Amino acid sequence: METEMTCERPEVTERIAARGLRPTPARCRIVTLLLDTHEHYTPEEMLQALRQQGEPMSIATLYQNLAKLSEAGVIGRFVGPDGVSRYDAVTDPHHHLICEVCGRMVDVRAAGPLEKIRPEPVFPDDEGELARWQVKARKVEFTGVCPACQARLERAS
Repeated sequence: METEMTCERPEVTERIAARGLRPTPARCRIVTLLLDTHEHYTPEEMLQALRQQGEPMSIATLYQNLAKLSEAGVIGRFVGPDGVSRYDAVTDPHHHLICEVCGRMVDVRAAGPLEKIRPEPVFPDDEGELARWQVKARKVEFTGVCPACQARLERAS
């Protein structure tokens, strides 16, 4: 008789199973890491973090599971400002606040009516074409300097 796979934390099992995937040990570790750290890891950073936790995983297993988890909507995948794919525990629409010094990212929501933001042409001759575009999504990226980098910069001066 086959035993049902579950993660150590029921909410992780539920999150994976709700999207039609089996909660394998690799998937449980990936989702748990993202939920616990709130980081936006590249695959290589995630591999290192898992190893530091004493939970090594092959790079092939990691990539296969990241693809399945993100395609199913269990985790989010996006291209960061560095042009590299990153993974996020937050799957509903949100934005990122990014430190210009260290690159740290924090999940944020935009205050105010984001749905009212409309693209305005920079060049007047683009106005006609721009009016015919169908806007599908809005994305805002905030940048600044995180508290840790502010403290380092103050100490250095």
